[in-house]
Amino acid sequence: MRRKIDLYTKVIVLRKEGLSYGEIRDLVLVAKSTISRWCCDIELTEIQKDRLKKKILNTKLISGLINSAKKSREDSKSWAEEKFRNFNLSENHLLISGTMLYWAEGGNSNSNPSAIFTNTDAEMVRIMMRFFREIILVNDNKIKIMVRIAKNGNVKEAEEYWSKITNLSLERFQKPEILKVGLGSKSLERHPYGMCRVSVYDVSARRKIDNLINLIKQKMSPRSSEDRAVHS
Repeated sequence: MRRKIDLYTKVIVLRKEGLSYGEIRDLVLVAKSTISRWCCDIELTEIQKDRLKKKILNTKLISGLINSAKKSREDSKSWAEEKFRNFNLSENHLLISGTMLYWAEGGNSNSNPSAIFTNTDAEMVRIMMRFFREIILVNDNKIKIMVRIAKNGNVKEAEEYWSKITNLSLERFQKPEILKVGLGSKSLERHPYGMCRVSVYDVSARRKIDNLINLIKQKMSPRSSEDRAVHS
């Protein structure tokens, strides 16, 4: 009986401090229905009520964002699996080549969810632009281009060159990155137009690519085959 009185006292004190029923339940081992019954006559201040309203709104917002992200991950995984379900190399050469190129040369930072591909090879960039547009179905308005070029390079010519290669207007170009190079560097001789950095600002696109890469690892890596044989 004494324990019940102590629990009742704690619940009442916490409620008067403005805690929600859920918050009280986390601190005191009492059912939420019991807390509600014990505290039904306690009037909260306007400040306390306002805090609880904001907490409810924030909880719904956070929950919505979590559910949205979860659905996006599930959708991108399902999308990648569907792409592989009827896979035929002769019909899906762009799918496999784009995925492999991104795996080898693309950005894979966990802190940056964008899909980023940087290279000096124009044909490689063309393939990746086709891959982004035709396989991943990225709209051009989500793509930005940046020229990375050695100091003393002709930025204007470089941007016009990569604009033709990517088939994107100069309006889609970000501020160029000027690279410091050492004395005697042959960088500009080898790559007069520098590097083209393609950034796809679309989290779902990056997730699709990551799932394609993971499926290639599972289905095409010899080690993956050996692992399956060991566990079968």
